[in-house]
Amino acid sequence: MGRPYGLLRAGFPFYKTLGMRRLTNFPIDIALGEEGCLYILCRNRDASTIRKYHIDDKDLGTVGRGLTWAVAIIADSEENLYVSDEAKHCILSFDKDGKELEKWGEYGDGDGQLNGPAGIAFDAEENIYVADSLNHRVQKFTKDGEFI
Repeated sequence: MGRPYGLLRAGFPFYKTLGMRRLTNFPIDIALGEEGCLYILCRNRDASTIRKYHIDDKDLGTVGRGLTWAVAIIADSEENLYVSDEAKHCILSFDKDGKELEKWGEYGDGDGQLNGPAGIAFDAEENIYVADSLNHRVQKFTKDGEFI
């Protein structure tokens, strides 16, 4: 069996025509930042982290901690990162250097409450849509976490 080629290969070095070699831990989602930055959401059985890479072969380290079972990541126009954490039933935001900005959402089935948030996406005004998976719905929030 041949060695897979691609940008990232979970837990093992990867090869790409850009000449990059890195180690990652179970990458599950990716967000693109400005100037060639990649934010890789990695998850293992103990915790989730955000790793920051640059496409010119630079490992810029870990920029997000405090995540339990993160599922999805997106970046806004200011390169702030938003991550859904299924286990904590919340959305966390970080600046591009990894400083936690906000944490919003709580367990429940009311408006603005979450139960297993999964996929997240922005609309044109950068409101956030959250796939509230275990409540079987999609909810809309401002970037500050206000339910719309």
